[in-house]
Amino acid sequence: MAIRWAELQSIYSAEAPAYWARARELGLECPLDVFEQLFSDHYGDEEFAAVVQAVDWQCVEWRATELSGAALRRVAVPRTYQRALDEARWRTAVLGLQDERAEVLEQWRSEHSWMRAPILIAGEVLGSALGTECLVGVTRLGNLLGLMDREEISEQALHRVWSGAAVRSDSRARDSA
Repeated sequence: MAIRWAELQSIYSAEAPAYWARARELGLECPLDVFEQLFSDHYGDEEFAAVVQAVDWQCVEWRATELSGAALRRVAVPRTYQRALDEARWRTAVLGLQDERAEVLEQWRSEHSWMRAPILIAGEVLGSALGTECLVGVTRLGNLLGLMDREEISEQALHRVWSGAAVRSDSRARDSA
């Protein structure tokens, strides 16, 4: 049985762990951090829903990984979020990193990366010919690109991300055997 965006939105709870537990009862498998950023934080977001409504979330496998800045330069964003990425990149490239939250600025200064790993997904999951798209964390990605444009962060530096890929049918069959 497919698990779509609308079904996950219909079981919403304001308490992310309770919401996550309900989703797991449906058969959704994803880390809590991914769930919070993707489903809980975007609850009721119609613009976001338009991007992800057709995804069968049960067929997405998540893993934590690290990508270089150079690799992250090649990550696409959904068209509706391109302007946000461009604005964050431009602002950071021209003005330097700007944020009202001291802990965010300190994280970039000390770790040269974001506090929370963005959510990337394989284009095939979204029905796109693009390789990888950033679903959540577009502004974070824009900040990183701007800092690399300013040469404040190396393109070789690694950054944590959550990566979602389509589960291959042969791996599903092997796992259920």
